Amino acid sequence: MKKKAIVIILLWLGCGSAFSQEISTQIIGKWKLKEVGMMGQKGSPLEVFGVAEAYQEYTKPNKFTGFLGEKVTGKFKIDKAANKIEIDVNNESTIFKIKTFTTKNMVLNLKTEEGVITLYYEKVTK
Repeated sequence: MKKKAIVIILLWLGCGSAFSQEISTQIIGKWKLKEVGMMGQKGSPLEVFGVAEAYQEYTKPNKFTGFLGEKVTGKFKIDKAANKIEIDVNNESTIFKIKTFTTKNMVLNLKTEEGVITLYYEKVTK
């Protein structure tokens, strides 16, 4: 996978109004990337991106930190109507479609030039 695609992944990071309100509070915290799906295949972050540690962290007020080999910071916004998370880092936006969201797990889809990448996260509990 190209370096550009990896940078896009760094920007990561799900049907109605009640769901959006719920996710906006429950998303707060650190989410560890456990698995990546692409072109019908699944693998660990190490297998796909060559890094053992990858996570997203959401904090109030709408602050975002992502780590995939290097750390990036920005802001996030949840689109109530479209069931999406928009991440803005250095004035560049990336939109993730929320496929599944629970208090413990989150699955996001990201459209790239290579196709749709599915990211499987688990919430980190201290």
